[in-house]
Amino acid sequence: MRWDMAVKAMTSERFLAAGLALLLAACGGGGGAGDEPRHAILISIDTLRPDYLGCYDPARKTSPVLDALAADGVRFEHVTSASPWTLPSHASMLTGLYPNHHGVRTHETRLPDSVVTLAEEFKQKGYETFAVVNTHNVGGEQFALSQGFDHFRYIDETLEDQATMQLKTLNCGDSIVLTAKEMLRQRDESKPFFLFLHFYDVHTDFTPKDEFRAKFVEPYAGRLTGRTTQLVDVRKKEERLSEADVRWLKQMYEAEIRQLDELLGRFFGWLDEEGVGDETLFVVTSDHGEEFQEHGSVLHGRTYYEEVIRIPLLMKGPGLPAGTVVATPAHTIDVVPTILAHMGIPSSQARDGLDLSPTWKGGTLPERTLFSEADHNIRIDGVDVHDILKMVRKGDTKLVHDTHRKKNELYDLGRDPLEQRDLSAADAARLAELEAELARFVAGAKASEAVAPPTAEELRILEELGYGGGGD
Repeated sequence: MRWDMAVKAMTSERFLAAGLALLLAACGGGGGAGDEPRHAILISIDTLRPDYLGCYDPARKTSPVLDALAADGVRFEHVTSASPWTLPSHASMLTGLYPNHHGVRTHETRLPDSVVTLAEEFKQKGYETFAVVNTHNVGGEQFALSQGFDHFRYIDETLEDQATMQLKTLNCGDSIVLTAKEMLRQRDESKPFFLFLHFYDVHTDFTPKDEFRAKFVEPYAGRLTGRTTQLVDVRKKEERLSEADVRWLKQMYEAEIRQLDELLGRFFGWLDEEGVGDETLFVVTSDHGEEFQEHGSVLHGRTYYEEVIRIPLLMKGPGLPAGTVVATPAHTIDVVPTILAHMGIPSSQARDGLDLSPTWKGGTLPERTLFSEADHNIRIDGVDVHDILKMVRKGDTKLVHDTHRKKNELYDLGRDPLEQRDLSAADAARLAELEAELARFVAGAKASEAVAPPTAEELRILEELGYGGGGD
């Protein structure tokens, strides 16, 4: 049965999830230890929080397709992003390096040619490599994230609103999938392939179709439009939104997730029809999350609270055990080494990340400290500054250090997952331990490779999309 037919045919959420799980199994999930994928697909869903997916929170009805994928593979419970915004985070996702080491921190930096990307590793082993991406922060040629892709397409996600003469961000998931299908139809079938897809649909502007708004969004008479530019203005003015405003934003976000989830279901079904689903490794993740005023703000990019830097990570395919949940903390930088190891490809250079396969094989990872960095557009005395905060995590202990204002926040995520109790004044020993780890990390920073500042037209686009010239 095709995925799209199954989605239409099943009326209850419970049977939908069950049916999709069976279809995923038919596509090759839950393979034995001796299975080896022929192809690999990495999917990045921009701005996706794990706690808004049913596989992380069973009360959610947003993601039956992704829930089924998780049920038929491996789900990582605690995954930290390398950065709270798109460009440096994706550079880490595609290299297995921290921003500290690949150097991509702002719109005026690029990925060095000396860094061997995931796509380049695949290409060197004879794979045909494809990418379809949906934001300037990944697709901009000057950032060099396209290294190693035989075929790289950036789908523009903006349209000028004739009434306001402002740019409007659209959901382009349909175009992303259509382009990916066209690429794969024209591939050299004698070669294995690697496909990277980046979806912007969950990111603001919130523009879900009516059918998905009807499922998730209650009547709302407030002033919010779901536009990024409006929310940036709210953030700049440090306005406090009403409960109704925040509820509406969350519901629009849920509608966006469900809309993209169903699109992914149709794409996975097509891959099954093409005969490649059962021999493909699927990896689904995100670059960062989104704030809904949990700590007083909206959007992302400025803070390191869990609503922003905790991301999902799901894997399914030959050789992966079904229904496995990994509690060991993981990180964006682990995506590259884990994919390479599972595909049987030795990495040609050292990575900051680790191969996560021991965690689903009954083993353990070495004890380590995780970092997040390269924030943007923090306003101090009315001026935007960049990369002044650093996040350090060791086990359940988390430090956020402000290098500009010399301030600390310390949390115990095991006892306080919502980060409501700052322990920096009460636990000097743990604070000192993480400060020392941070000092060693900062000391190992490599110089960034600069590119020309954004042009006037690029700045206009970034400003009108709410990026403020520094990213979002």
